[in-house]
Order: sequence, then structure tokens, then C-alpha cells
Amino acid sequence: MTRGTGMMSHVFDDYGPMRPEIAARRNGVLISAEHGEAVAYALWKLQDRGRMFVTPGDPVYEGMVIGIHSREMTSW
Repeated sequence: MTRGTGMMSHVFDDYGPMRPEIAARRNGVLISAEHGEAVAYALWKLQDRGRMFVTPGDPVYEGMVIGIHSREMTSW
């Protein structure tokens, strides 16, 4: 939603009861390898790998999450 320009802040309120374990991620992500604009040809080639968050011409930076992978993650 922030397209890489979000800011995060918090204020500690208090301790609470322990919550159930947080579910693990099921899918990997697609990461930009270069800085510049998203190119239609590259996005077209990646579409079969997952759902894209960017469209051709969108500015991207190296390391930016640009999509979610359609297959489940494998353990490292």
C-alpha cells in the first residue's frame, strides 16, 4: 500500500497474556534485482511465477517486494 515510502512507529503500552503461535508464511515473494522502472517484458515473463504488485513503468528499487510467489516456500 505504501509502495516503499511507509513509516512505522509504536508506543509500548503493557505486557499481555501469551498469544498462540503466529502462523508461518506459506508463499515466497518476488524481489526486484535492479533500480529503475518496471519493464513490461520482465513482468510478463514473471507472471507465471506469481501475482505482481507493480505494473509496467512503476518505479522500483533493488530489494523491493514486487510480487508474491504462487508456489509454497521450501524450507531452507
